[in-house]
Amino acid sequence: MTQTETITATGGEAIATVIAKAGVEHVFCVPGESYLPVLDALYDRSDRARVISCRHESGAAFMACANARLRGRAGVCLVTRGPGATNAAIALHVAQQASIPLVVLVGQVEREFLGRESFQEVDYVSLFSTMVKDVCQVEDENALAGAMSRAFKIAEGGRQGPVVVACPEDVLGASASSAGAVYEKPQRVQPTPDETGAVLARLRASERPLIIVGGGDWRDEECAALERFANRHGIPVATAFRRHDLFDNRHRCFAGVLGLGTPDAVWSRVETADCVLVLGARLDEPTTRAYQLFRNGLAPSLIHVYPDSDTIGLNYEVDLSVVAHAGATADALASSSEPEWTTAGPWCESLAACWRDLPPPDSNAGGIDLAAVMTRMNARLPEDTIVTGDAGNFSIWPQRCRAYARPGRLLAPINGAMGFGVPAAVGAALTEPARRVVGCVGDGGMLMTGNELATAVQYGASPLIIVFNNNRYGTIEMHQARLYPGRNIGTTLYNPDFVMYARSFGLFGARVATADDFESALDDALAFDGPALLELEVTGY
Repeated sequence: MTQTETITATGGEAIATVIAKAGVEHVFCVPGESYLPVLDALYDRSDRARVISCRHESGAAFMACANARLRGRAGVCLVTRGPGATNAAIALHVAQQASIPLVVLVGQVEREFLGRESFQEVDYVSLFSTMVKDVCQVEDENALAGAMSRAFKIAEGGRQGPVVVACPEDVLGASASSAGAVYEKPQRVQPTPDETGAVLARLRASERPLIIVGGGDWRDEECAALERFANRHGIPVATAFRRHDLFDNRHRCFAGVLGLGTPDAVWSRVETADCVLVLGARLDEPTTRAYQLFRNGLAPSLIHVYPDSDTIGLNYEVDLSVVAHAGATADALASSSEPEWTTAGPWCESLAACWRDLPPPDSNAGGIDLAAVMTRMNARLPEDTIVTGDAGNFSIWPQRCRAYARPGRLLAPINGAMGFGVPAAVGAALTEPARRVVGCVGDGGMLMTGNELATAVQYGASPLIIVFNNNRYGTIEMHQARLYPGRNIGTTLYNPDFVMYARSFGLFGARVATADDFESALDDALAFDGPALLELEVTGY
């Protein structure tokens, strides 16, 4: 559907018009003088697009990432020039590597000051060109509406990703036409009948087929279609790194998750597949075991379905490429009249059993059994719970010990960025206020962006934050111990009292030393009318 109109107003109002037409309900920002005309225009649209003022630009952009992942539409973030834009860069990298649609508006110095190293001036096209899907600087006020409309189209179309639009301050305040203020919902690229038939023929002819599913642009009904297709033909399905929620982890065809921390036994089984259908995954470094998967001389027939032709064949040679949306392809496969074949049944069961029978990870965490903590948490959380994760060794427990399935979700940084967990939980809770949101974060990540607890309280978001506190950068210490034994340096942390920290914002806060303690503390946290924090005291991992 296309909506358009032409009026004359300020450049800021032209931008706000596009945001409203795109159906954006939350705009995340740290306010700045360089884009005041946009904020002023949003004041008159606050009943449709709620402005969420955050405490740091990285937090604002992480919230927009979570919002985008849950809505399947572009998240919107506004940041000011110079320091504001560079603070948001980490989230842009997260969005690029995870294919998250974002539209980030950056204020810029006035046109007459451009190119003079003015106060807070940055060349955003040069800065962001290698880490976003598109970046432009708009120096004509009458081109603003069209540029903003184009930004949404690029961010949401094809392989989704972040788009940056930089606007000089005087352009935003100038009288401007809103011609081109259009929002067009992008069409999902469908596979042709011949392409669908070719995929089916290769799978049917194989003895050990495997589906690797990834990418962020999936609708719940498309995930259900993939489950039906895999179930009908007995094809095992493994998810790409941190894409756990794309396939029901309790399904008989679930073959596990490929990524950091995947056990050798799973990699060894997957390695013997003779035909691999890659649906939406990039075949990135974690998902392919540093690009070593299928390099054992027994390369399978490889089918790659992806909405961007440049990504297909980037890391692996493929036998069949299909430029289409993965979810649309899954729906086409499930809807085909192909008769059932079951030759892969025993193979499917062997892969599923390999993952299913894995023992829980050994927490080695002193007095607290983290696997038991996760079991108790699972017993009390509804199936549609949204879990956000941060980076660190602690993440193996919420990833391995919770069974994900739609509409439940796992939102975690594909690029391993610390600081994602707390603001993503706040953004998720604002986006889906009726659903339970649990944010899992280490003590290192907590002090990077834990200030966004203030944002949660201010705007009525109620996530539960679980802090895994071992007073160290545990992942780095692990690598140091492996490569430079006995020479750990720079990894010990001095932390505040996280319970008192949470309470200072008005949250419920409790400290947990054992799995038994966790049970009652969790009940109290879930019963609290507002956001809550539980600190887990751990000594290892």
